[in-house]
Amino acid sequence: MKTIDYWVYLAFSASKLYLFSLYTDTSFSFSFFIVSLSGALVLSSWTLLISARKRHWILLGLLALHSSLLISDVWYYRYFGNLLSVQLVPSMTQMNDVGGGFMSLIRPTDFFFFADFLLFLAFVLFLRKRQPNAQQTKSPKLAAVIFTAGLMLFAAPLLSSFVKGDRWISGDAVNNMREYYELGFWGYHGFDLAKGVVSIFRTSEPSAQDQALVQEAAASIGETNDGDQPNIILVQLESLQTSVIGQEIGGEEVTPFLNQLQQEMFYYPAFHHQTHEGRTSDAEFTINTSLYPLRTGSVYTRFPDSTFDPLPNALLKGGYDTAAMHAYDATFWNRSTVYDNIGFSHFFSEQDYPDTEKIGMAINDEDFFLTSIEHMQQLQEPYYAFMIALSSHIPYTIPENQKKLALPGYEDELVRGYYHTVHYVDGAVETFVGELKAQNMWDDALVIFYGDHDSGLTEAGGEMAEQLEVRSTTELFELFRTVPLWIKPPGLEQGREMAVAGGQVDLAPTILELAGIDQGFMLGRSLLSETENIIVFRDGSFRKGDVYYEPDLTTATGTGTCYSIDSGEQIDSASCEPYITEAVDQLRISDTVIEENGLEYIER
Repeated sequence: MKTIDYWVYLAFSASKLYLFSLYTDTSFSFSFFIVSLSGALVLSSWTLLISARKRHWILLGLLALHSSLLISDVWYYRYFGNLLSVQLVPSMTQMNDVGGGFMSLIRPTDFFFFADFLLFLAFVLFLRKRQPNAQQTKSPKLAAVIFTAGLMLFAAPLLSSFVKGDRWISGDAVNNMREYYELGFWGYHGFDLAKGVVSIFRTSEPSAQDQALVQEAAASIGETNDGDQPNIILVQLESLQTSVIGQEIGGEEVTPFLNQLQQEMFYYPAFHHQTHEGRTSDAEFTINTSLYPLRTGSVYTRFPDSTFDPLPNALLKGGYDTAAMHAYDATFWNRSTVYDNIGFSHFFSEQDYPDTEKIGMAINDEDFFLTSIEHMQQLQEPYYAFMIALSSHIPYTIPENQKKLALPGYEDELVRGYYHTVHYVDGAVETFVGELKAQNMWDDALVIFYGDHDSGLTEAGGEMAEQLEVRSTTELFELFRTVPLWIKPPGLEQGREMAVAGGQVDLAPTILELAGIDQGFMLGRSLLSETENIIVFRDGSFRKGDVYYEPDLTTATGTGTCYSIDSGEQIDSASCEPYITEAVDQLRISDTVIEENGLEYIER
């Protein structure tokens, strides 16, 4: 068979896609296989126009490129639950945000993706010995047939999707995985590349439908507020997840000070991070704008100059002095540009902090907090001080003399490091609160602590989940998504646990209500409201009260599984159906504001 090399290449390509689905626990349906195969046919059929001698090496190179892209997708998916995109290019310089924890994403079996390279090389050498006279064989007719067949197989599901009115390809996709399942591996990456190229040359403008959604959202926002204007101290604690609060390991409390802090503050155990690929930068953005992260990349690097109605700017207009404090490079995650755009008058960065002992990426949190108090004392009252701590950042490295916990039963060094750094941060927060009280900066201030996102160690079957006996869908959801939140309004005499569930989009409206400042365009709702908030995540999943919805991204919007958080059991989909469209619309409105400057098209 004169083109057997080509058919062997296709067999290897198809087998690698199945291997990808095994490694990522993603769906591998027959329809997905066909559309992925069609993409491979279209992209590789041209090799049949080349002599067999050259084609062998081209196909070998294509297998290597395919494996490189697949293994990169696997590693990215393990950390972010999404696939690589060309729109991540502006964020690539920030990837050291993952730090040494990147090594935890790599498994020896991943390199099986390259096994076909060696097998195909051996096969090529065998062919060259067995068929020395067939080296100049070309098959232009077969190339045309394969290209046409591939194109038809690829176009058929798209046409079907269009006929059914599924809008995923025109803007309703809430996650890249939706496009992956519709277009297949090659189709997804090709479509993503095309979108990236088009975005360079096209000036985006929201559709009439999207403008109407933004206008409707703006009309539902309250216009008036009044009250005192206390100093506001907002502290973002790195990788702090709710599971560590109250947790004991070998009889030792992981966070002894934070455990008792709820006696002095309102504590929200059902508060959720809504970050996506931007992680820490997503948390900062969502907290300060009450908008959602992008489905690909970070707002900080992709749309740093877009128009928002952010918390710092609202406070600035209300008479506040506003300052961001982060003891790291001011240009990292493009913070200096973004902070200026959203209304921070001051940015105290690495150069404004002493060169003392580092823990992880920057100076230790205790010195960071104490120096930040000195910066706050230089601000005009009332002030808004937004602080981003760093000591508990992945890969969770900490000096030996700071490791205070025994951690019996834990063997994973990354997990052990996480608990050690969180325990250290607990002590740093205790020092910070003590100094605020000593400087008379505590009682009359609005003070808030919250976790920015999970540890990145919450996967099913991992040591953390196993030790905590977390196995069900809802238990894994809460382990992954809940981060602690403490709020102390001015003059609070007694703290307590708050039952209301909320997300990071809800914090800015809460702060503005407590500060007596009118709210601009924000998608969240105050945590002081009696209205039950919907908590939406970037993949279209959501929580509403006791209900948790997990969408099926392999099908059209509206298909998924509904769970009761209290029981952990799957329940009738009717309990979730009333909120599915609202969740998708929330993401769509946010994307319109961020990517297309949607606020410029609404009537105020």
